[in-house]
This record gives sequence, C-alpha cells and structure tokens, in this order.
Amino acid sequence: MGLRFELGSAEDRKKAFRELWRAILGDLARGRVPTYHVVVVEEGNEGTEFADHYMTPVSLEPVDDRGSIGVWAQDFEFFLKLLLRLRNVVAVEYVPERPAVVFTYVHSCGCG
Repeated sequence: MGLRFELGSAEDRKKAFRELWRAILGDLARGRVPTYHVVVVEEGNEGTEFADHYMTPVSLEPVDDRGSIGVWAQDFEFFLKLLLRLRNVVAVEYVPERPAVVFTYVHSCGCG
C-alpha cells in the first residue's frame, strides 16, 4: 500500500515528511534503497510536457578499506526535506514495491 499526499499547505508538507521518512527508514533498515523521482510537468503554450529525473542519494565513495559503499540516512532526509520545501512540488507519492518516492513538480512558463 503506497502513500500519496497533495501538498497544498505547510501542514500537508509536514505530515508528508513524517510519514514518508518513517517509510524510507523502514526500507533502509530492511536493506532496500529507495530512489527519488521528480516528474516535471511543463505547462506552456505548446501544451503539457513531462520529464522524469531520478536519483538515489547514496555515497559512491568507499567508506572503508574493503571498498564498502555507504548509505547515509541523513542524505535521504536532506533531499526529502529539500524537495518538500519547493513550492512547485504539488504532490508526492511513496511506492513501496519499488521502493520509490515520486515528487510531482509543476513548472509553468508564464507564457501569454
């Protein structure tokens, strides 16, 4: 069962952070590394276009002499807070099957 939040107010964003952060930490504890996706909706004179950008906030630098890769919960927290603060992010969804956090970012060119 996924989580979906419409982000119309500061309270909506705070609630989304609390519940998403809990889900992300649960996945990390189980060894599942979520990806973050930003679906960009471009609204302009030519119609609506979509683009998808994604990332996994993990360190690719070795963290020890054996070459182990680090996964820092703080990186996931930082980008979750950052993306939820952007006013153009109007919705966010957690897809546990993947796992993924999908942000909907609406950009309007303001063209006449």
